[in-house]
Formats: sequence, C-alpha cells, structure tokens
Amino acid sequence: MIIVSQCQGDEQETNIVEYNVVVYSENKDVIVGVAMDRDVFPLRLHDTIPMLYTGAGPGKKPYRYVLLENLDTKTIEDFEPFERPAIIQSDRTFNEVYNRPWNKLSLPTLPKVYDFELGPNTAKNKEHEKQDLGYSKLYEDGVVANLMFEFDPIELDMLHADKMNLLKKIKGKMHYVSYDHIQHFDKVSLKIGGHSSRTWAKVPYKLKLKSSDGLYDRWNLKLRPEATDPTMIREKLYSDVLQASGVLAPRGSYARIYFNGRPVGLYLLVDDTVDESYLRETIHHGSNKANIGPVVKGDAGKGEYAADLAYRGDTADFYDELVYKVKTGKKNAASETADAMASLIDLTRFIANFNYSTAPKGQAVFEQWNKYIDVKHFIRQAACEWLGGNWDGIVYSGNNYMLYKHPKTNQFITIPMDFDFTFGNGLEGDQRRLMTGKWIDFSAKRMVHSYLWEKVISVPYFQQMYLDILNTINSKVTRPEVILPRVQALAYMIQHDAEWDKGLERWSSGGLSRQWANGTFLQSLDRGAGAEDENIGVTEWIRQKYRAVTEDLASIETLGTQEKDAQMQANAISIKGIPRDIFEKMEDDAEEDEHDD
Repeated sequence: MIIVSQCQGDEQETNIVEYNVVVYSENKDVIVGVAMDRDVFPLRLHDTIPMLYTGAGPGKKPYRYVLLENLDTKTIEDFEPFERPAIIQSDRTFNEVYNRPWNKLSLPTLPKVYDFELGPNTAKNKEHEKQDLGYSKLYEDGVVANLMFEFDPIELDMLHADKMNLLKKIKGKMHYVSYDHIQHFDKVSLKIGGHSSRTWAKVPYKLKLKSSDGLYDRWNLKLRPEATDPTMIREKLYSDVLQASGVLAPRGSYARIYFNGRPVGLYLLVDDTVDESYLRETIHHGSNKANIGPVVKGDAGKGEYAADLAYRGDTADFYDELVYKVKTGKKNAASETADAMASLIDLTRFIANFNYSTAPKGQAVFEQWNKYIDVKHFIRQAACEWLGGNWDGIVYSGNNYMLYKHPKTNQFITIPMDFDFTFGNGLEGDQRRLMTGKWIDFSAKRMVHSYLWEKVISVPYFQQMYLDILNTINSKVTRPEVILPRVQALAYMIQHDAEWDKGLERWSSGGLSRQWANGTFLQSLDRGAGAEDENIGVTEWIRQKYRAVTEDLASIETLGTQEKDAQMQANAISIKGIPRDIFEKMEDDAEEDEHDD
C-alpha cells in the first residue's frame, strides 16, 4: 500500500477544478479521491446520482483517481495504473469512469456509399436525403455511457426469477451519465425482452422512458446483452454497415448497466424500431404533425411458420398473428390493424401472382413494385445480409424485420433488427458455406423463407441492381482495409468493459453463456471458441467473405451480354428454395427411411 498525505492545495497558485468520476466498489464505505503527485483530494458522493463522485482540486497537474481505505490514515486501497493529462483551461472534468483512461475516443468510421431515400418523392422530403435519418446524440461514436437504475429489490428479483414471462415489467427510476451529459428519469419501466435470448444467463431488456423530452429524442430502447457474441461487437459493426449503405435500422451505443448499485454488465443500447416515436424521429424527421402509419413485425420464432410473406388467403384469419404482429397508435387501433393486414395481404398476393415473363421491363417494373414496397431499400438490406452473414434476417430466416406502411406513399418499408448473429456467429452447418459460397447460395436448396426475395431476384433489372449494390458495399465498406480498422478500434474501446462484464455474477440463475477463444477477449476477434455454432472469428469472416464475393462478382463481369442474360435467368431458378409443405414431407420421409434402416 502507498501512504500519502492529504492536501488542500494552494488556490492562489493554481486554478481550482471540479473532478467527476463514476466509481463502483463493493466496499460501500469507500473513499474516493483525486491524486496529484503524492497529494490526495477527497471527493464526495453526488447528492442525487449514484456512484458519481465529485469534488474540487487544483488543475494544471496530471492526476489519477484513487480509492482510500481510511481518510485519517491516508492509506490508498486502489489506484488507477495510469495518469490522466492535466486540466489546463476548463474548470471541470468530464464525467469520467474509474480505471478507464479515456472519455471519448475518435474511431475510424465507415464511408457512406448511399443516402437514405425513404418516403414520398417530393421536394420537401428530398431535402432530408443527405441527412442521417437515424441520428441521435445517444449513439455518439467512441462513447461508453452509464445507466443506473433504482427498482424495488423484491420486484427486481421476481422479474429475473420469472424471466420467461413475456408480460412482466417493473417500474423505477434511472440516471443516465455520459461523459458530457447527466439526465434523471423519475419514471421508467423495464421488462425482459427477446425470445430465445431469455434462456441465456445475461438477458436482454426493454426500456421505456416516461418523459416529455426522452433521452436524446429516444423514448423506447432495447438493452442488448450481446450474450451470443463473445466479441460483443458484431451487432454494432453490422449496424454501422447498414448505416453506411443507406439502410434505416437500429443504431447502437455501449453502456454499463447497474441495478440498485450492483453491476449488470456491458450492454448495447439500441433503438426499438417498432415504436411510434422512433418512426416519427427518423422517417418523419421529428415532425410532431406527421401521421404515423402501422407496423407489421415479422417473426420466425413464435408462430407456426416463418414470416416468409407467402400468400395464404384473402382474410387476416389465414395469417398467424404471432408471425405477423401489427402495432398501431392508440387511436383507431382496430381499423388501423385491419388496414395494415389488408395491405400485407395485398403485398403477399402481388408477390405470389408476379410473373416476370408478363411483367413490364426496366424502370416500369421498378415502379410497379414500388407501389407495394420500397424495393431499393429492401435490395440494399438483402445485400448487407449476404455480406454480413446475417442468417437470422429476412432472406435466410424470414425473421427479425418489420414492415412500416408509410401513410403518404402507402408502400411498405422494410426495417431490419437484432444483429448479433452476423459475421460468422451462431449457425452450425451452413456458416462456412455462407462465408465462402456464391450469392445464390443464400437461399438455394433449403426451405423458402422469403418469397419477396425470390420474386425480386427473378427480375433481371433488380438482380443487376442487387449485384451493383453488392459490389459497391463490398469494395467500399466491408473491404478488409476499410472495415478492419473499425473492428480493431471498437475492440480497443470496449476491451476493458468486456473483461469487466465477463467477471460479473448474472442476475438470472443458470442459462447459456459464451467463452472466449483461448480465454482472452482479443483472441475471440480472430477465431471462434470452438462451439458448434461459434467457429469463425469476425476478422476471419471479413477477409474470406470479401475474397469470395469479389471472385463471385468478377466471374459475372467476364460474361458477354447474352451469357449474362442466360446466367441471370439461371440465378433466378437457382436461388429458389423448397416450399414449406414439400420440405416438411421430405424431412418426414427422411426420418422414416432412417427408422427403417
């Protein structure tokens, strides 16, 4: 232990600075101080913010935060193993975090290759095309914030003891502490979120803020645990790729979560895209006067089949409400739900009846499809799913997407969600085929999960659009020389917090958890830990995927016009999956043959 003196400093020779630091310690009587040379200046616990310590001390000297055993004996229990640069001009520090040597990092970003082009083709709407529709300071790059919750401890324990209960929620208070912002919420509600993710030891949550201003214009959020991903960066990275590619999707930023002073872990704080406030702030540019349309959420894990957009009949009774869940505003909910389902049925009927041989060609077919769905946005989304290996999305699984019906265009806009199963994570047999195969392999020779995908790609005009988008994103966004610096920077940013997270006791008992390759966080970036569905590292996926896509696209470019037309027609056939009823019969026959043997 280091013995230090307690000093009040000379206010006449130096400026006085307010020091602020978030400290978690199991020792509730811990004394926090700021040390300069061998002098220590004690800090006090903030009057209203848990774990935030503040106090005065001299500036113009390098400093570090320390934990004292006893102020009278002047004995240090722990100290930061680095010095922070002196505060020269400011009269206060940022809201710093103990043992984290930075407050905000400047990270390499991914280049933007497409604008957001959503909504009506009007001059007023086009003014927003160059803007980042998903922007909120909540998702400021290079930042890890803190969320401190206060709940009734009995209710909190009951929530986790009954974690499979989809409806159970609790109410409490929340403090948001970022490096440059503090905000208090007297009324918040929290519930455990997800479906299969509830079975993991570290569970997801859904957060609702009862506040007129929200948190940087966000009122409904998901707290994503990244429990399925040892690196904890795949979802954030995939969201970055979507943003660069002009695909509207949930944004994310990291935060340390605490319940009643006890750490929960490092989480990714992301948009809950089905919420009306999100749609208002993004697609409708924050307009309070905008009429918000209904949402149809597609889910493959709760009903009898995937959200494959198959035509099943002319009435809503034919469509499983667990597969296609409609969300509307509180006013006129019944009529809006009926309208949303009628539009969904119109879309599935159009998809089922569409035949390229009798359809208009070129731009005319684009306009025909665009009456029902924003087809360009969907094609960009599908291209990102192939490049990022998103097997739990709309094309491969008929899952984790929503359809937003824009009230001015009456077309659906596809919006993806939940991206932890990307870049080589979470799939057994098909993962390497998806990493090294041709783009037609994404849906070929398996049960159909997206009739939308099959019919769109049957059109040469759309297929060429898809290939062009694939080439642009592959060469300018997911190219290793471009994206790997981003991967490495994200890993550096969260490494300390990920290691902190790994050592925490979980709030829910039992459940699944991931291990790190060779027991270290950074090793998990380069290779999987060896589990059946976790054999590929993020960097391995990026390098091999880029090579495979580049070779695949190059083979197409060498073809002549007639050969290319023939290849496109062949592709439209090759990508087709097997209808569900036929596929299930094939599986039943295979099981019978196995029993006979």
